[in-house]
Amino acid sequence: MAYLQPVSRPEITRIRGVSADSATATLIERGLIEESGRSQFGAILYRTTPLFLQLFGLESLKALPDVSAWDPTPEEQAALRDRLLRAGEVRAGGPGEGGESVGVLAAVDGGGEAS
Repeated sequence: MAYLQPVSRPEITRIRGVSADSATATLIERGLIEESGRSQFGAILYRTTPLFLQLFGLESLKALPDVSAWDPTPEEQAALRDRLLRAGEVRAGGPGEGGESVGVLAAVDGGGEAS
């Protein structure tokens, strides 16, 4: 989403190959994306938020790595998961409350729909 924004939910679904409804709702709920207008067909467009940039350690979207060159090592993947889990715990008010951090991870990771 960060690379294609603003992007609609149907576009996200087409790219992912599965419904993006739950993942999009979770990202909105977590404050990682927000509405940014409507497409010419009336679909809501989404963009990332300042919180998204903060969680990924980016000054701006221009600092996103080149998508064709980004292939994280297992260590980088683990570090990103840890940062997302900690951020989810902080937003939930503490470690493990309500499974909040797992929902963020699933939505960002593409590993499944968040509950």
